[in-house]
Amino acid sequence: MKTIILVFTLLSFEVVMAQSSEISGKYDKIGKFEKGVAIVRKNDMVGVINSDGKEVIKPEYDKISAFGNDGIAYTYKKDLVGLINREGRVIADNQYDYIGHFKSGNAIIKKNGLSGVINKEGKIIVDMKYEKLSCEEGGVIRATNADGTMTLIKPNN
Repeated sequence: MKTIILVFTLLSFEVVMAQSSEISGKYDKIGKFEKGVAIVRKNDMVGVINSDGKEVIKPEYDKISAFGNDGIAYTYKKDLVGLINREGRVIADNQYDYIGHFKSGNAIIKKNGLSGVINKEGKIIVDMKYEKLSCEEGGVIRATNADGTMTLIKPNN
């Protein structure tokens, strides 16, 4: 009887082993999965894979932040920041010195000392011509001009 149980156990183990498959093995490091994706590292560059092991974002960035509830992450390449979504669509190229957190669907961007505003679709909704900007509740933006005067802006998203 012990022999039959041992043979059955070994056969069951082989069946379980045969049902698993390696889905990804080509990365130097694979991070924890959060919201269906994981950040991967290969040759000192980072990208993103999904839980099926499919490469959603090719490892070409210096750093990628965690994805927010809106499915957007910040990407960093050569000290410039951009935006990408969980599906791998680039929302904003890595051309900005800074992109702030989204408030009312808008984020402040900075480049060459000037500020503007971008929306979650990557569209610049306030031109980059202000010294300082602040996104307020309700989508109103408070802007400081080069001469120190202030302006309120209500963008048409």
